[in-house]
Amino acid sequence: MQKALLCLLLSLCCVCPAHAWTGYVLRVEDGNSILLSTQENSSADQVLVRLYGIEAPVLQQPYAKEAQACLQRLLPRGAKVNIEPTSKDADGVQTALVQVDGTSVNYQLLVEGLAWVDRTSCKALFCRRWYIQEHRAVEDGRGLWGLKLPTPPWQWSR
Repeated sequence: MQKALLCLLLSLCCVCPAHAWTGYVLRVEDGNSILLSTQENSSADQVLVRLYGIEAPVLQQPYAKEAQACLQRLLPRGAKVNIEPTSKDADGVQTALVQVDGTSVNYQLLVEGLAWVDRTSCKALFCRRWYIQEHRAVEDGRGLWGLKLPTPPWQWSR
């Protein structure tokens, strides 16, 4: 009985306070930001969402266009996406886990070697898996990891 009660209490502690919602892609802003509508076939109720836990190259960096093109391929205009809000970033923009057809878009950018795991924000347990995937992309020289010294976006503007 005590084990069951403890398990129940622990599971309640892990419940995310923000509710998942469905959005529809209006456009891809860059390699890790998308503009969504909460209504299908409408540009009403627009929400800007940044992909949680990753950083894609900023638009002036090498592989920025490839990251944006990958995101456009994964999330064409009108695509229905599942959004699991995580927090707001320093600019007040909603960050989230984004899924399309059961595929994690955040994770897929790491698989393709087009993003870094954000060392400051990615603290969830699954981030360990993301670090492993990033390391595999580095070893295979996929995407930006084919560059001699890829510079992460948080160091690019310094």
